[in-house]
Amino acid sequence: MFSLARHLSLKVMLRPYDTSLVAPVGWPVLIVKRPNATYRPGQGHRRLYHSSDIAIEPLGGYRLHAINPGQVLHGHRGFPINSLPADSPKAIVAGITLAVLGIAFFMAMPIIVGAWSDQAGFSEQQAGLLAAIDSSGGVAASLFVSLVLNLFNRRGLAVGAIAIAVAANLASAQVGGFYPTAFCRALAGFGSGAIYALGLATLAATHHTARNFSILLFVQVSFGMVEINLYAWLADQTGMDGIYLSMALALTACLGLIHWLPPSAEEPSTSARGDSLNSAHALLPWLCLVAVFFFYIGTGAFWAYIERIGRAGGLEAGLVTGSLTYTQVLSLLGCLIAGWLSTRLGQFRPLIASLFCAAGASYGLTLGINAFSFVSALCVFFLLWNAIDIYQLGTLGNMDHRGRYVALVPAFQMTAAALGPALAALLLGLDGSYQPVLLLVGGCTTAAGAIYLYAYLFFRRSDPALAEAD
Repeated sequence: MFSLARHLSLKVMLRPYDTSLVAPVGWPVLIVKRPNATYRPGQGHRRLYHSSDIAIEPLGGYRLHAINPGQVLHGHRGFPINSLPADSPKAIVAGITLAVLGIAFFMAMPIIVGAWSDQAGFSEQQAGLLAAIDSSGGVAASLFVSLVLNLFNRRGLAVGAIAIAVAANLASAQVGGFYPTAFCRALAGFGSGAIYALGLATLAATHHTARNFSILLFVQVSFGMVEINLYAWLADQTGMDGIYLSMALALTACLGLIHWLPPSAEEPSTSARGDSLNSAHALLPWLCLVAVFFFYIGTGAFWAYIERIGRAGGLEAGLVTGSLTYTQVLSLLGCLIAGWLSTRLGQFRPLIASLFCAAGASYGLTLGINAFSFVSALCVFFLLWNAIDIYQLGTLGNMDHRGRYVALVPAFQMTAAALGPALAALLLGLDGSYQPVLLLVGGCTTAAGAIYLYAYLFFRRSDPALAEAD
């Protein structure tokens, strides 16, 4: 270990790596290098070139990471040289917890819609409307959080969102009738949606976005499997009141993690990257959000009608149901593979390949449906669905570590997921064939892949570090 000047009070491990590294302009950097090492100024960065150059950033007393040569920066093997508040394990745990609990009610919606109909006395139409109102609150919250995320303390925003969600769930257990329940669900959806968006924004501020989002999706899917069984049991034992109260209790317990959240994401590497991005092409994050929208139109249509597509192809009901049940396990494997691939290939390339593979699976079903093609399409869908989500969130997080664009993802996801089945229903009404539905799924997924391909090629020229970032 090497001790720096006394006023820095920092210790770092100094080792010569065959690497170059990038430090944001405007921040104090101590450079240790051999003779003849060169310094070249770059747009928005200091570029340091030498096999044994080492840069150290004293950032307000934050503990420095041990030097890790794994990250790709500006086409070279480099490393993050500072430890940011959002990179602390506690902050990551808090972000994952917020994101998982924020979307928990939505993840169990099939059980909840049934409980609204069977236990709460609402008609099937009213239950569907309550689900739509709850989701609409989440869309509104996503838009709201993206606007105020960097204006207020994030801990205060999280406390306010939890308070709204807890109060609305408790009120839902007390009121009766459709309109009072709808009002409470709109507020609950808003509070939960804000919690979810804040959790995503917290993870977007980290260095290793793909790794942390892959952990999030893995936990989310695992929790969802437990939650569906738990809520089915609660619905039978206590009706909807038990589900409302369990949500309120879980969110209240989450208050204990709020002090682990970074109050903001105004770290130096964010600013440098954000300035570079804005000067190069301010529309690229919005194009990527459009790609998220296209992908979820296709995903919503596929998920809504895949059971009907299998039955229309002449497959037995048991085969269709069993395939839908057991292939979902592959979504967990997809989370692990996504995290592993991103550390080796970055995020853009696996994302583009995954989208085109998913589109190919949909196109393949248009050629004919049999047991092999149906199960294969489901395997591809579940293996890649969460992986694509991880790459999309990580890519947007790398473009803006302050989390504004990642906070918008739920709004684009939920709106498109509702629009996809509606468009598929319109196409189905034309001639009763599922061919146009499958073409819609494949076309939207292909469009998303084309957008990310354009973004990747653009960043390959203007910012290679971002194009290859993990």
